[in-house]
Amino acid sequence: MKQNLSLKQKQLPRLSMQTWLPLLQCSLSDLDKHIQVITNENPCLETKSGFEVSEGSSEGSHRAYIESQNRVSNASSDTIEWMSISHESLYEKLDSQISAPLFPTPISQKIAKQIIYYINDEGYFEGDLKEIAEACGVDTYKVEQVRQRFAYLEPSGVGATDYKESFLFQLGDLELDDELSILLGSMILQFEKIEKFLSHPRMHDAKEVLKHLKNPPALDYMQEEVQILPDMYIEYKNNDFVIKINHEFYPDLSVTQIDKYDNFAKQKFKEARELVKLLDLRKATLYNIGLILIEKQYSFFMGGELKPLKLQDVADELGFNESTISRAISDKYLECDLGVFAFKDFFSNAIGDVSTSEIKQFMKRLVTNEDKNKPHSDKYLHEKVEERFGIKMVRRSIAKYRQEMEIPSFKERAFLYKLSEL
Repeated sequence: MKQNLSLKQKQLPRLSMQTWLPLLQCSLSDLDKHIQVITNENPCLETKSGFEVSEGSSEGSHRAYIESQNRVSNASSDTIEWMSISHESLYEKLDSQISAPLFPTPISQKIAKQIIYYINDEGYFEGDLKEIAEACGVDTYKVEQVRQRFAYLEPSGVGATDYKESFLFQLGDLELDDELSILLGSMILQFEKIEKFLSHPRMHDAKEVLKHLKNPPALDYMQEEVQILPDMYIEYKNNDFVIKINHEFYPDLSVTQIDKYDNFAKQKFKEARELVKLLDLRKATLYNIGLILIEKQYSFFMGGELKPLKLQDVADELGFNESTISRAISDKYLECDLGVFAFKDFFSNAIGDVSTSEIKQFMKRLVTNEDKNKPHSDKYLHEKVEERFGIKMVRRSIAKYRQEMEIPSFKERAFLYKLSEL
């Protein structure tokens, strides 16, 4: 299993670090675009073929909104130059609605734009009213007044603090008779005890309305999953693991000397040859990281759990700095019999002798098998984790791991379970 590409780490000091590090950090989906920029500036380089990056591979729309606002923080909304994205984002949609008559004064518009900063990709408000009030020179009551006006914006339900408030916002957009409106409002506020409404004569109508409310409110604006390109494939054949680098998406470079013999031509020819070596070094580095992952995480590849592994462990074996390994695994993926995984997934801290990955998988199993009528609280998960692994940890770590696995809180899960039963 342990093989090495011909290019050795000791060759690195003779190569350009300025070119090497960005090339190493670049994701496979962006590699062709990155190389094309270099070849456009070097007459000795020609790209024969490569991977054309699709539109929309830039940073998320929320980051686009924040950076755009930072560039033109004092400009009016109609002068904002948005970053290039393929369709109108949630934050563009919201910003376009920050105007009179709903937000008639400059201060109300300033507060509203600050609120947008703290709306997550799902459409929920996660900010601190006091912090926004201080930034805008007003009191928290004024900020909350402005936030409540988001109930009249599109998409309906955006700007709410949780699913209940979002549903109440959405009800405001519907034409409902008084009886049905009161019933739905009561059901939403008391969703944990929704069974007490089952005998209500308008229950059928209420269920039909609830089924059409959106959770999360910005569901239509959430980005579709981008297809992941694995940098390598790991296959188990004949009782051994085989690593294959995904060469298909590496640009095919050709190096030619231009018909000049001045210093410029010599330098560009040298840089062109160097780039080809750096591409090989990138492959060799990822390949060797793959070898170490198989060795250190053998039990995982055989269907077990991940073990604690630090970046420094890999850096020590390969003779790189830890920061270089961090760059190397950034936005890199591998495909194996178990699925597609980010390189960073294989690096896990430990609590005692137990990896955080193992703790997360245990929590996930508990949630998967929980009683739908009584979901497990973080307190319960915390107690079970400590009991299972014989360790001591703070409860906030449980909440952190749950959020990293995109598992809703037990109250939100209870709501989703009940909603699925209607």
